[in-house]
Amino acid sequence: MQKITLLRLIAVSIFLVVSGVVPARAETVGAVIFTNAKMDGSFNELAAIGSERAAAEFGLEIREWISTDPDETMNVIRQFAKSGVTHILTLGFESSELVRTTALEFPDVKFTSIDGVISDLPNVRSILFADDESGFLAGYVAGLKTKTGTVGTIGGMDIPPVRRFMCGFEAGARYANADVSVLSSFVGQDMYAFRNIQGGKAIADKMFADGADVIFAPAGMAAEGVARAAQEQDAHVIMVDANKNGFLPGTVLTSALKRVDEAAYATWKAAIDDTWAPGLVVMTTRDKGVGWAVDEHNRAQDTDVEDQENAILDGMAAGSVAIVPGDAVAGCADVL
Repeated sequence: MQKITLLRLIAVSIFLVVSGVVPARAETVGAVIFTNAKMDGSFNELAAIGSERAAAEFGLEIREWISTDPDETMNVIRQFAKSGVTHILTLGFESSELVRTTALEFPDVKFTSIDGVISDLPNVRSILFADDESGFLAGYVAGLKTKTGTVGTIGGMDIPPVRRFMCGFEAGARYANADVSVLSSFVGQDMYAFRNIQGGKAIADKMFADGADVIFAPAGMAAEGVARAAQEQDAHVIMVDANKNGFLPGTVLTSALKRVDEAAYATWKAAIDDTWAPGLVVMTTRDKGVGWAVDEHNRAQDTDVEDQENAILDGMAAGSVAIVPGDAVAGCADVL
């Protein structure tokens, strides 16, 4: 296991302090830990954007670390806690148990876990998203736009947030078209799967060969491989988390949005305002925590479904559209 020293932590920390703003409270020092990559074009990058916005607005000191394995993450959390960091932001479901362990060791440090589930500790706040709602919106578009009657979904690995996306997608596709066939698969069984672009493309190639013409890809950077496969087949992909409509215009049908940037920003704002509180928060369509993206890159191809999609979005926010689990993605009853 790699030994991480305090000197190394300080050397690579990024101190984002912008002149001309009101300084943050002296006792507030933040840290954010990214898993595998920071600028991944998706989940982690959104967290970085939200954190950088907060740092600039509040004059907040935020240290950063990119961790490559759970042991390293545990060591980094402990080093940050020992070095005066008062609030630690972690990203991803896979960090949940690490946060629980270290939060018990450092009860005076506040932890916020985005996509992690820890709701019973007085110094931990968990922020989740209605991934199933975002997936449902993606599935509804796919169900309306498919010409072959077959759509697919490829997840990075089988963890609850990804499965919620995929199960929501199936439900949305069937809501739009009761006769649609839904294919599903995962890129891999560990966190590397979210960076396996070639793996994503290989699975997408097989799905397109099996008749799919729209694939939804909650798979991190591996979604780029799915998009390349879609481009080769003159088919479509639906990207996830950030608005990636401009990645391959004409190929990207839409993006299923997950506002991780807003969650990160709100975390740091609450730390500064002394309004941070432990517990579980779920961001939904009602508070614009999830949604779909239509812009200059995809509006022309989505014009015929935009009004219907927005009506579904409004219905979900109002509680009048229900998500009914299907059977094409395993385990939906466990996460919906």
